[in-house]
Amino acid sequence: MSFLGRFTDKQLGGWSLLLGMVVVGVGYALSPGRGAVDTVPSTSLSDLTLAMARNATLSYTVPVVIICGALLMLHGLLTLRRYAGPVARLGLLGMVIAATLQMMMRGLDYMIVGMGLAALESEAAKSQEWLDSALAMQRMVWGFHFTSGVVGSVGTAIFALGLAARPEPIRLSPVLHPIVAVLAVASLVVFIAAWHSNALELALAPVFALMSIAGLVYMGLLGWGLARSTDDGASQP
Repeated sequence: MSFLGRFTDKQLGGWSLLLGMVVVGVGYALSPGRGAVDTVPSTSLSDLTLAMARNATLSYTVPVVIICGALLMLHGLLTLRRYAGPVARLGLLGMVIAATLQMMMRGLDYMIVGMGLAALESEAAKSQEWLDSALAMQRMVWGFHFTSGVVGSVGTAIFALGLAARPEPIRLSPVLHPIVAVLAVASLVVFIAAWHSNALELALAPVFALMSIAGLVYMGLLGWGLARSTDDGASQP
């Protein structure tokens, strides 16, 4: 307990953001169907559902891991909000909403796995009923995914621009933030364009993966910058 008591508000928030980023990154990398395990085209919701069901133990574990990591990230973002300027706080609002939606999506994944298992273990007619129910929930997840992607990208761009104008309390290179803002806008354009084309989405899959990794790295850098910051004065509205 005394060890934990040595952390300042900024340090605890910064380490929460950094650790949460690592946990979420590992969770998504191990997500059956979407990550490196039993990977299937994301445009095929049926294949995705069955891939999640075939790896049920991992599929039941990953959402819990991601939700815990997202909780840590949320604490870090909310801590950062208390020390950021007005423009950056507006962007952080979008990032917080995006993280919250990701937690909701992983909760729905938990139920989809059960439906996928029922589809695999039932006779043909009943199996199709379970699969149809899972697909309906998968479409809901995709709706949240679209909202999360748009709000998260816009929020990141605004936040990065806010830090470019007022870099405190994050002690990172001032050149980094404008670059992140441009990448966030570019990722949003690509994301919306690919949403309307299955072929384009498949072609740009490596780009999406790199964008996701870049976003997590930026979160990690924000956490590191916040954790090593020594000025403990909160920003005034």
